[in-house]
Amino acid sequence: MTPLPLPALDGHTPLGFLAALGVLRLVAEHTAYSARLAWSRQDGSAVLHDAHPDMDALVADLTAIVRDIPEGGVLPGLSTDFPPPGEAPDKLRLTRPALAEYASRVSTTDGPAGERWLGALVTDLSVDDRQRADISLFTAPSGKQSMRTMLDKPLALLRGNPGLMREALLAWRRYPSVSGEYLDHRVLFDSADAADGKPSERGVPGATWLALMSYPLMRTTAADGRPMSTCWQDFGRRVGHRMVYPLWSAPLAPAAVQAVLSHPVLQGAESGRPPELATLLSMFWIGHASRRRIPGRTFAGMLTPTSQPTRPVVRPGLSRRAR
Repeated sequence: MTPLPLPALDGHTPLGFLAALGVLRLVAEHTAYSARLAWSRQDGSAVLHDAHPDMDALVADLTAIVRDIPEGGVLPGLSTDFPPPGEAPDKLRLTRPALAEYASRVSTTDGPAGERWLGALVTDLSVDDRQRADISLFTAPSGKQSMRTMLDKPLALLRGNPGLMREALLAWRRYPSVSGEYLDHRVLFDSADAADGKPSERGVPGATWLALMSYPLMRTTAADGRPMSTCWQDFGRRVGHRMVYPLWSAPLAPAAVQAVLSHPVLQGAESGRPPELATLLSMFWIGHASRRRIPGRTFAGMLTPTSQPTRPVVRPGLSRRAR
């Protein structure tokens, strides 16, 4: 089947990277296709393999997945009360005994799919100063945000405007008052950048929702008493935690993607070109991202790339003029 490029999903950015993983998981788990994901060596954009024949068919299936989420629910294929409804204090952040009891109920009600979501969002291998389960490093609650509202708000925008799905895959358009769930470092517009002269957040709702749908491919555990999620590494006190994520050219199914994201070759890898061993896994670029705090705000901050993409790889035989 002809590979399907997803030009708006640039893997050099955390939001584009995660959104592409979200597309892969949704297609593989909720459609008839056994999808695989790769990245273009030319520009780092996502390419879907063994899936839909064209963009219209992909958008139609993704839109149908959104439409099939029951009223009152926020996740495809799960019960309407997962995660628990309500703003902060987050009802998913429980003490160890309470989380164990809740996990048992999730396993009974939502099965393996619910267990994967729960294991991605929280861990009781480490706890906060109130003895509550720690949360994924991909999340950065702000104000009254909870796991439930994090998932609900982008979904509500998609339900209200299905055209946002096509924009997410083809050409991003930014909308005011969309936080991007703090996975998008370009979401902040200060007064000098904004066309109306007013500082605000302007995010990409469709890409945000797709990025959130990647989370079950990740696991949240702990290291040295602190939470640790797939793709994240601790670079020491001076640097702190960073997201380290590779781009690869060989089409990979979801299980293979999970194996690559957790591969030891990425441990301590510098940004830019990967080590020689990584190239055997078809990796051609490694990115770093970290949380950048916003002045006057107390939450973890925006997930921001700390490295720039290397010059695009040029196919042999192309002159400089043809580039």
